Amino acid sequence: MKTIKELFPKYYLTFCIYALIGWIYEVLWMWFVVPPKHFINRGVLIGPFLPIYGFGMLILLVLLKKFMSKKHELNKPLYLIISVATLSTFIYTTIIEYTTTPKILNVIEYLQRYGVFLLIINLVCIGIVYLLVKYINSKKLKELDTTIILVFLAIWIITTLIEYVSHFMIDKLTGQLLWDYTKDFLNINARVNWDASRNFAIGGTFLLYTVQPLLNKYLPKMQEKNKIIISLIIGIPMLLDFIFHVILKII
Repeated sequence: MKTIKELFPKYYLTFCIYALIGWIYEVLWMWFVVPPKHFINRGVLIGPFLPIYGFGMLILLVLLKKFMSKKHELNKPLYLIISVATLSTFIYTTIIEYTTTPKILNVIEYLQRYGVFLLIINLVCIGIVYLLVKYINSKKLKELDTTIILVFLAIWIITTLIEYVSHFMIDKLTGQLLWDYTKDFLNINARVNWDASRNFAIGGTFLLYTVQPLLNKYLPKMQEKNKIIISLIIGIPMLLDFIFHVILKII
């Protein structure tokens, strides 16, 4: 069994890589998508890291590692219902987002206006897919792996919770509102919204199925000494950055 000394550099480097990727994503998003479209150093740190992304990806890895390693076939009722409902809800809500004027600003309003139709669409889609799986004699269809869809939904839920709690904690501890979704489509208390949660689900799924396999392949090949040295080089400035720009503000 590996010791904390052996595991920490690996997980810390994983944390830093995803914190850096998150920072790059946020900066590019603000630079090219969100008006006034200019460079903004996102986050509470000076350095190019957004810790929420690093912690978020570590949480996803811990919670979903075993689940991702198994095959979840479409012919299992639970997987069928969740997978079809996830896709139909995603497609339906996306259509509502781009066809509704004025925009719906909160989840309650959305459910009041479109909840019944959403339920009907889910039931119809689930019913159609269920009949296809049951009566079409296709082994490939029945054994279709729905894992990636289930992972997508799990990431959607988990990252939304992480963002909501992070926003709440940063607000209470530092008084800063790093993001405000008051005027955005399907927001909850201005802390989370449809666009951000959807992007996190898509991005998280992409990273777990593309970047993480590369990290799993190459990080173990690094010498433990090098992992520790790199971790210290990155970790000490990050720790000082965190102390001076977060801890001191709280005190």
